[in-house]
Amino acid sequence: MLRKLLPLCLLSGAVTAAQAQGPAPGVALASTPPAPPAAPATAAVPQPDLTPADIRQVVDGVAQHLKQSYILPEMAEQLIKSLQAHQGTGDYDGLTDGPALASRLTTDLQSVSHDRHLRVEYADFKLPPEEGGPSEEEGQEYRKELGRTNCGFQGAEILPGNIGYVKLNYFGAPGMCASTAAAAMKFVSHSDAIIFDMRQNRGGDPAMVALLASYLFDRPTHLDDLYNRNENKTTQYWATPEKVSDRMPTQPVYVLTSRWSFSGAEQFCYDLRNLHRATLVGETTGGAAHPTRNRRINDHFFIAMPEYRYINSVTRTDWEGEGVIPDVPAAPWNALRVAQKLALDRVQHSDTQPVLTTTAMR
Repeated sequence: MLRKLLPLCLLSGAVTAAQAQGPAPGVALASTPPAPPAAPATAAVPQPDLTPADIRQVVDGVAQHLKQSYILPEMAEQLIKSLQAHQGTGDYDGLTDGPALASRLTTDLQSVSHDRHLRVEYADFKLPPEEGGPSEEEGQEYRKELGRTNCGFQGAEILPGNIGYVKLNYFGAPGMCASTAAAAMKFVSHSDAIIFDMRQNRGGDPAMVALLASYLFDRPTHLDDLYNRNENKTTQYWATPEKVSDRMPTQPVYVLTSRWSFSGAEQFCYDLRNLHRATLVGETTGGAAHPTRNRRINDHFFIAMPEYRYINSVTRTDWEGEGVIPDVPAAPWNALRVAQKLALDRVQHSDTQPVLTTTAMR
């Protein structure tokens, strides 16, 4: 049986509006609880058939966004040529229904790119302008959702043998969730080893990934970079242990994975594995390393498109399409038991087998 402390929501403290803002508009870096979508200005009503000019404008808009922002420039050129070929042979001429055109464009894009994140969507209400941040109301709803779901932390527990266990289902924004992370890590900080459960983690804010990793190192360590092609901008992410307390830089670390571990969860796994700071136990992860952004085409169409990619500090690449392969394969239902045994064996032999920790600065 597992031994539980108080729910973390009672330890983390309230989040105020001054602590953070909502997510950037249109960005889907991962599956953090999003700010609820803005309600349409008017109720959904049947839309008139698309004219040839409407269809051409949508196709041209898709091509423009691909050329400007798609994370793989060479693939963007192939996709644009494919769209132009379909357009030239009249394949889109009869698609006067908005959802039908969006579906066909998505099929054509994915048949060339094999990128399931890349798609065209149709809304039967007028889309809001792309510019500008979330409204105050949206920001408040976002913060409420983070509080309601405890910033993704489902619990901090102590397993038999003094093995710490933290279950995290998404990575919330540090400005709103750092105190919850601190509560979880404080509770397990005296453990002889720690297990992070990412089997149901769908991703989140990469800054929170870096913050959680900061508890596991003894000096600043370069984790990875996130490149934004649209802005030609690279953001570095570092473990910064000097900014957190209750660190665990020498305890063995195990991370549970599954095929449902995505994005930020994969970033956490990939970084720690390549820095030799964790043993991964479970299944190969989902393979989502190119965060997406929704780009407005017109009042009713938008394109969801990967605009970012991770660059790991060790491999100089990422896990897109391949996933992160575990060190110890295990069925998801059995991964915790396997990790517990590994941790207990490691702790029992710690006197003769010192723990390896990455200390090199990058």
